[in-house]
Amino acid sequence: MRDAYTFPDPRPGPRREITVHLNRPANYRGDSPVLVVMHGRGRDGADYRDFFVEESERLGFAVVAPEFSEAQYAHPHEYNYGAMWRPDGTFALRKQWLFPVIDAVFRDAVERLRSTRARYALFGHSAGAQVVHRFVTFAWSPLIERAVAANAGSYTMPLREEPFPFGLDCPVKVDVPALLSRPLLIQLGDRDNDPNHAQLPRDPGAMRQGPHRFARGHRYFEAGKAEAERLGVPFKWRLAVVPGVEHSGRDMAPFAARELFGETETA
Repeated sequence: MRDAYTFPDPRPGPRREITVHLNRPANYRGDSPVLVVMHGRGRDGADYRDFFVEESERLGFAVVAPEFSEAQYAHPHEYNYGAMWRPDGTFALRKQWLFPVIDAVFRDAVERLRSTRARYALFGHSAGAQVVHRFVTFAWSPLIERAVAANAGSYTMPLREEPFPFGLDCPVKVDVPALLSRPLLIQLGDRDNDPNHAQLPRDPGAMRQGPHRFARGHRYFEAGKAEAERLGVPFKWRLAVVPGVEHSGRDMAPFAARELFGETETA
């Protein structure tokens, strides 16, 4: 069953509301898994919920897709960068960051679903993948079971010599060994390789990561792997290449659902 409701942003400051798009599958039980889905640049939460409905009904997980409208959450600082970094180059206080809002959306959805789940799976595509991997990097929550970042346009590399938002050179301390041990899946469509895509970030820091999203995702994963080897720490990230898919949340969704809740069909 599809539904939508408004949820007040719990952070201090001007009142903002998030529209949350929900799917409760027909075979839903109180202990069914919950997937929180972060939309892309289009701020189209209903579409991203719908991308997962078929697999939600088949595999029995609930979908919770918060929508952060651009009118209230300016691009890219208030969404892609997790509201960590202001346009003037200064850093916001942690209580102003976006990431705890995602936990709050989950807690509220659990009550609405009458769910017994204490943790959730997290998926983000494109701009949503930027949110997800920065959440994993800077504000990891014990409520997250697993996280999937699909086809991000740019990354915060796990390297201290690269300035934020493209690296860890910033006032925020990151436990890099802990980051590298978190259950993060980098999911890449093998045809998301257009260097002229209209929404591809072209900041100098982004361009240093590669000419297109497919290359940037590989570079991010390899940078994490190399850093884990250098530090002698466990590396728990995974990389999944999805064959035949361009820059499409719709086409990536079934593969992500199967990775998280069922059979795997990635290369």
